[in-house]
Amino acid sequence: MNYALNDKEMFADIADNIAIIINSKTGIYYGLNSLGSLVFENLLDGASNDDILAYFKSLSDCPLDIEKRLNDFINEMLSYNLIVPSDSATHPVNIDLAVINEAKFNFEVKAYDDAKELLLADPIHEVKEDIGWTPEKTSIGYSKEEVKIREQKLEQN
Repeated sequence: MNYALNDKEMFADIADNIAIIINSKTGIYYGLNSLGSLVFENLLDGASNDDILAYFKSLSDCPLDIEKRLNDFINEMLSYNLIVPSDSATHPVNIDLAVINEAKFNFEVKAYDDAKELLLADPIHEVKEDIGWTPEKTSIGYSKEEVKIREQKLEQN
């Protein structure tokens, strides 16, 4: 099975082998450990979960329960709606052995809601596909009549 980022709700960034995924609707963000981040990145690049599993099983020190661990991790990401099934093309697996050894074949997803208000207040949520970012004009001092006139002008353009 292949997966893709649920880009209707999520924004993701991976830096220094750590993935941060933000739910733009709830303000909850998710952090993945280093190995989870690499699996996530491989899934987004088009590697299938079967290919990732086969890669892990090819390693001499792979634990016997790796299939359960990987499936549990993917199911957890699915339960948080971080990823969705996809028809993406298969891509080779690229996972650093040093990260596997450091994480000891453990995958983690942690949810955080401590910045929810801040993330939801971010003006990026006011971006409209057809006209871009326009702050709520009544919140910056325009009367409802002025807002209506400005919106009509935008629609004419």
